[in-house]
Amino acid sequence: MSLALTPQERAVTAGRDGDGAAMAMRIVVEAARLLGAPRLIRIASAHIDGALYHGDSGTLFAEKLVQGGATVAVRATLNVGALDLTGCSKVRLEGHEREMAQRMMGAYRALGCEPSWTCAPYQAGHRPARGTDVAWGESNAVVFCNSVLGARTNRYGDFLDIACAIAGRAPDYGLHRPENRRARLVFDVSALPRAFLASEAAWPVLGSLYGRETGSAVGVVRGVDAHPGEDALKAFGAAAASSGAVGLFHIAGVTPEAPDADTALGGEEPETIIRVTPEMVAAARARLSTTGGAERIDAVAIGSPHLSATEFEALERLISGRKLAVPLYACTGRHALADLDKNGRRKALEATGVVVVADTCVVVTPILPDLPGGGVLMTNSGKFAHYAPGNTGYGVVYGSLAECVESAVAGRPVFSDLIIGDSRSTTIPTPNPSPQGGGGPSGNATRHPVSTFGGEAKALESPSPLRGGVRGGGISRNTSQGSRSDSPDIAPQILVPGAAATGEALILSAPISFWGGVDPKTGRIADVRHPQHGETVAGKVLFLPGTIGSSSASAVLLELVKNGHAPAALVLHEPDAILLLGLIVAREMGWNTPVALRMDRDRFEPFRGKSVTVDGEGLATKEGPSHMASHPHP
Repeated sequence: MSLALTPQERAVTAGRDGDGAAMAMRIVVEAARLLGAPRLIRIASAHIDGALYHGDSGTLFAEKLVQGGATVAVRATLNVGALDLTGCSKVRLEGHEREMAQRMMGAYRALGCEPSWTCAPYQAGHRPARGTDVAWGESNAVVFCNSVLGARTNRYGDFLDIACAIAGRAPDYGLHRPENRRARLVFDVSALPRAFLASEAAWPVLGSLYGRETGSAVGVVRGVDAHPGEDALKAFGAAAASSGAVGLFHIAGVTPEAPDADTALGGEEPETIIRVTPEMVAAARARLSTTGGAERIDAVAIGSPHLSATEFEALERLISGRKLAVPLYACTGRHALADLDKNGRRKALEATGVVVVADTCVVVTPILPDLPGGGVLMTNSGKFAHYAPGNTGYGVVYGSLAECVESAVAGRPVFSDLIIGDSRSTTIPTPNPSPQGGGGPSGNATRHPVSTFGGEAKALESPSPLRGGVRGGGISRNTSQGSRSDSPDIAPQILVPGAAATGEALILSAPISFWGGVDPKTGRIADVRHPQHGETVAGKVLFLPGTIGSSSASAVLLELVKNGHAPAALVLHEPDAILLLGLIVAREMGWNTPVALRMDRDRFEPFRGKSVTVDGEGLATKEGPSHMASHPHP
């Protein structure tokens, strides 16, 4: 499908409104072509994820837009930066890195963005109306915007979010289109205790399980009797967007596009029904921790997404003026900070040992103490639990908010009697305990194809085909391990042109989030849960069965390109709406860019362990046949 631009869009691309606007429009157009969008649509607002410092590359990109005279055409709020500009907490960035982080935050303000500095703009008054097309970045903000507010956005990665805000337009594909917002599967929690579903502890765990099970598919949660509150929904969505690639979920009777499950499904039968059991929930909770049997903790961190005023009230009640044995970092935005400063509430919390963090959070910038050998962090956030090990070097213990407070008082993990199961003694029945495990059946999941619904429960032997969407999902488990030299070739497709290269094939056995999963300075796989933790992507021909997680994956890839630690080439099962933006922007910056190809993951195996040459003609090895590439567009 070819992309049709209006005369005005072509004029902007050609430079009518200046170099910055032209660069932004080119990025939007290239992304639209990559994703098969037939046209661009107008947007009402944007939320920008890209002001967080991952390295100099992002600062140089933002400053190039400013130098080109670009400004945003729509309202654009800003996600967290790398510095706490309020002075509430101390960020350990120094020297060149601190200067570049400050320059980046200044550049985005110069582009006309609002200095909201929060991952939860919906708590700070940015709440687009239902049915409104917007371009939001930051994975939890995206899923909240779609699911809870009913506005329409795709999972916009770093750089495309600001490009859309400058252009005032976005590609017309994915969740902007009503037909793609219909639920395809049911996530049934009817078997879980009502008391558990009424607790705050339920929602990060369920969200992590949901993301792992559904990947990028749109589903409807069935079996929730009462609205759990916005804080619960944001926790669910944030965890689901971290463990999977969730951009939209429905909850029957709760979210605006799901007055009931049948409406969310568009009157169609679900393609898959996932029946959630207490054992699945206990395993999901256990999976959130990386440090089993810890006898001490070094810190507690809460507030990912940023704490709301209601959550601060709960924190105050739980602490009740007691002194904490270890610091408790409470991350929030300026909108909540203003309320805290009334009547001395922030000072009272700080007197107990709480460290209020504003404008940023402890997982995106160095705030936690740099402890020899790493420390142990306790959190009630499914998102923190997912990303903290790779980003901070701390092991993670997961608990409810009440458990986090009691543990901060004691200086060691303290657990209450769990409402559902005992996650501390749960054996995780999967060969890969990572939330990146590709979304295979979790534990003893009662997972029904529709044809077996009502009959004997059978776990699917391979992941749902729903997970093969734009932002990756499960890994096919029936991949042939034999030679394919006598099989008909399926031509790889050039997704992003780049330099020819030769490198050793690295075939990932599980999807990955580049942010939190790959060190932007070295290319090392930093996620301790990933089965290939410790290996490096630098200089490799990287075969990706799927991608999950953060909107900042593109920023990490751009930084790897700039510092010379990028993969030699990327081979993806599906076009990726976030990761490949790093290559598109690298081309705009004039940097030497790896080529990216699309090839079915069932064709990856013959390349394992071999030296692979990738160029504009496709892939080839010395030992086997070449796979010639197709060129979808110039």
